[in-house]
Amino acid sequence: MTTAWTETASEICTDALEHLGVIGDGEVASGGDMQTALRGLDAVLKELPLVGYSWPKLSGEVALTWASVQTISLPADYYGYPVAWKTLNGFKTPLAQLTHAQWVAMPNRASDGETTHFYINPAKVLYLWPNPPADPVVTMQYQKIVDDAALVGSPDLPQYWIGALGFGVANECALKFGVPRDKRMDISQIWDVKRNRALSSSVAPESISFSVAE
Repeated sequence: MTTAWTETASEICTDALEHLGVIGDGEVASGGDMQTALRGLDAVLKELPLVGYSWPKLSGEVALTWASVQTISLPADYYGYPVAWKTLNGFKTPLAQLTHAQWVAMPNRASDGETTHFYINPAKVLYLWPNPPADPVVTMQYQKIVDDAALVGSPDLPQYWIGALGFGVANECALKFGVPRDKRMDISQIWDVKRNRALSSSVAPESISFSVAE
């Protein structure tokens, strides 16, 4: 018994072109059609976080380089959802993240002291607060930007997403290929169902607790 089934980006794009009726079963797509479908696959992958898929790719524990200033540039593949901590005398201490509103409202953003918080601006620059007198040895884990699709590789997603992606790409490219409205609607509905099922399965199970305020 095997459990390693997957599809390359090329196979997913071929599925999409077959769903659209651009090619028939067993036919080979033109280079231009394949590139259009590949761009559609990239669009689907990059937009998954916007529809609720919050863990496309988790980074390792990345040590950030401190340059004796308050700011640290983040890795190019940083997307969001950071968890950061500093290490002092061999002990890890979590750092709390400040929201944009909290950071803007702070009257003492440049104060010095032992770092307890951090803020990340839209340009992917991390600010330590207070500004530390020595290297706080900050380590971070975060959600990475999804890798660009490559025809010979497989998207870095769980297996249960693979079958859905062909419909996602078909939905993304339907207007470009002039697909009739009724067929576009069918493809869109199938993509919605498959995507929502995959999203539901991607949510980590957690206990829900609540209390009644007096």
